[in-house]
Amino acid sequence: MNHQKSTTSGDDETDYFDAIHVDLFTAKILSKLPVKSIAQCRCVSKLWSSQIRRPYYNMLFPIMSPAPPRILFTIENAEGLFFYTSPQPRNPDENTSLVATLHHRTSGNSLRITSPPVGGLLCLEHDRKNYSRVLVISNPITGEFLALPKLRINEIKKELLYLNETYIFGYDPIDKQSKVLRITSSSCRLPKFGQYHVLTFESGNKNLLWRKTECCTLHFPMGDIRAMCISGILYYAADVSTNFTIACFHVRSEDFTFIDINQDIKKMGQTLNFIDFKGKLGAFCYKKFSKTFELWVLEDAERHQWSKHIYQLPNRYLNKVVAAGVVGSSEIVFYRKYTREQDQFFIAYYNLESNIITRVILEVPLLFSGTCCVNAFTNYVGDVRLM
Repeated sequence: MNHQKSTTSGDDETDYFDAIHVDLFTAKILSKLPVKSIAQCRCVSKLWSSQIRRPYYNMLFPIMSPAPPRILFTIENAEGLFFYTSPQPRNPDENTSLVATLHHRTSGNSLRITSPPVGGLLCLEHDRKNYSRVLVISNPITGEFLALPKLRINEIKKELLYLNETYIFGYDPIDKQSKVLRITSSSCRLPKFGQYHVLTFESGNKNLLWRKTECCTLHFPMGDIRAMCISGILYYAADVSTNFTIACFHVRSEDFTFIDINQDIKKMGQTLNFIDFKGKLGAFCYKKFSKTFELWVLEDAERHQWSKHIYQLPNRYLNKVVAAGVVGSSEIVFYRKYTREQDQFFIAYYNLESNIITRVILEVPLLFSGTCCVNAFTNYVGDVRLM
């Protein structure tokens, strides 16, 4: 093969790289970097920044060696909201200890997580000093925030003095779109009121808009039970005519369906904890006095069929814990919802097959004091999408 070198006279420089496609050259470098380093590469040049910000960057230029899933922790107290991740081992033993990495923090206690992370992003509510509320999308790894536009509902009647706003974050794996479902409702006074809006989130899009969608069944979310998005369906607990049920929002079609639950699940009420159990919706409840927990798995949504599993907990460490999620096929990860600075951080792996609990010490670099509220999510994968 003959290689030709083109030269010109005057002030023009010799061009050695005409044959190299700039996008591919840049992408080859970026594909070898971890997520956080890719975010920092925006500062190299406008070209790199524009390439990383592409909506389908992940598919066009996938990372050659993607990082394994991690556990995402958020720790909240009066000093702020702290974002950590830790390794997510499988089948740990008693000698296993994990070190959490602090990615970034916010000041004040005005941020709340609305639902589990979706596609590496979090949906947060921000309460301002003037008592107004702003919804933001956050990338826990890069530390970026993007405030979503406000929604004003002009047709609200004057007598509806008490309105609840519920936001749930979902993802459609087919069209690869992230969407926010907003439910504006009033159930404490007559007439009852409910409206439903959807926003499609796209990185780099500064013209995000809310769209009204219809639901033939008036329902009111039960915010104390954390929603869960599995395979493009948002599951959340809801009140329908004072009847406890599970609402399903299909992210791609933006349709609503509902799943009946039996009396045993209804008795658990606000103590329920939704998890993704092998790609199916799992409803988990810990029973302190019997030292057992019940796990109900949705086997067939169309037929409203559930399977029930009861597990005897052999260890005192599972007192006052909630489930972060499932690792592998049979290990549920538990953590304490509330802790103090002097308490030792730990997570507990419970193997459903062997009935063995393994306590894993978590070393957390603390930058705060006092009592704090913890949220944890398994199988977290960081995303290079930037705001």
